[in-house]
Amino acid sequence: MDKKKRIILTMLELVVEQGVHATPMSQVAKEAGVAVGTIYHYFKNKEQIIEEIYIMICQDFGVVMMANVPEKNVKKQFEIMWLNLYNYFIGNPLAFKFIEFVGVPPIINSEIRSKSIPHFINIRDFFLNAILSKDLRDVHLRLIMQVSFGNVISAARLKFKNELEMNSKELSDAINMSWDCIKNPKKH
Repeated sequence: MDKKKRIILTMLELVVEQGVHATPMSQVAKEAGVAVGTIYHYFKNKEQIIEEIYIMICQDFGVVMMANVPEKNVKKQFEIMWLNLYNYFIGNPLAFKFIEFVGVPPIINSEIRSKSIPHFINIRDFFLNAILSKDLRDVHLRLIMQVSFGNVISAARLKFKNELEMNSKELSDAINMSWDCIKNPKKH
């Protein structure tokens, strides 16, 4: 693994474990096995590394969520997207914890979030098209996406905290409850 990737992954591990402000660059350098100057060769400051981690995770979301999504049937598309994100979080606990504890304001501000928008175009288009086709409620796009993915985060949190096994029945229940929140009740 090259030095830049080691720095990024080390920063990810450390900030998830101890927080952004409690993670000095000297510790990142030591744990990554590089000189502090090497970090500054690749990045201006700690915030730039955090931003790169955030964008990298968002890019993963954009790809992972749309994997194997069928062309028709909005409910089935939603179920696959929901499960894809859930499985991504379960398979990548550091990414989950980063988004949960670090990837929020004030650390990740609106300027940084706006840089991630291109990675969510297909997801945004899915929701917009489903609203236009009246398969989903006609509500603000940000709200419908937040409700949908907030439920995924809640399910992953239950799994990580060992509060629920999140077996196939519980996953199915969670997906159906999420769908019930966003579907257009007049159509379904």
